[in-house]
Amino acid sequence: MPSKKVSRKKLLKEPDEFISTTGQVIEFLRTHQRQVTRAAVIVLIVIAAGAGTFYYLRSQEGKALVMQQQGLQLYQQAYQGSLENPAADKKSDFQKALEKFKGSLAAYSWGRTAQVSRVFIGNCYYALKEYDQARAAYSKSLEGPFRHLAMNGLAYISEAQGDFQKALEYYQTNMKDPHQPYRIESMLGAARCYEALKEKPKALEIYQKALAQDPQSAMADFIRWKVSELKG
Repeated sequence: MPSKKVSRKKLLKEPDEFISTTGQVIEFLRTHQRQVTRAAVIVLIVIAAGAGTFYYLRSQEGKALVMQQQGLQLYQQAYQGSLENPAADKKSDFQKALEKFKGSLAAYSWGRTAQVSRVFIGNCYYALKEYDQARAAYSKSLEGPFRHLAMNGLAYISEAQGDFQKALEYYQTNMKDPHQPYRIESMLGAARCYEALKEKPKALEIYQKALAQDPQSAMADFIRWKVSELKG
């Protein structure tokens, strides 16, 4: 059914909807000027506070990254030194690295920056043989992109304390993810645990799987030697 035609004269007499609405808004603002001004001030304060918080956090993260980089350099030097000379006492060097990582975490405790610091706090405590503190640090990193590192860290602690069954459980959990970058490391740890538990056939199986997965890895020669040794 066609709509009823309205004359142009009638339309001109009717109030314009946009003009009417605009007038109502102006009238509302005039009547409630104090309340509107107060609300606008509050909004501006909230925006300013948000911007201030953002720049403060960026500044704190920058400070945290500087301390973290210093910690990484100290840790790498101590770790490399301990590999070259296992008998050398690197406790003070690991302690210095630990303090840098703790300072970084205190400055900024969010995101990937904090997660890296927590993992290396665990590494430092492990190197210092303070296993309870190392376990606490690793446990806080089980969620996020560094969970595989933290899981291996927990396994190392269990190995160091002679709990090979618990260590094996951690390594096996890590091995379930075929794409994680530390899978070979987890496989070698699991094989070590099987050897310690006197389960040589299972250890041999794991070593063979690790070799098949990456025959060109830096550990390939060591794995071949272990396979040969276990085969007798």
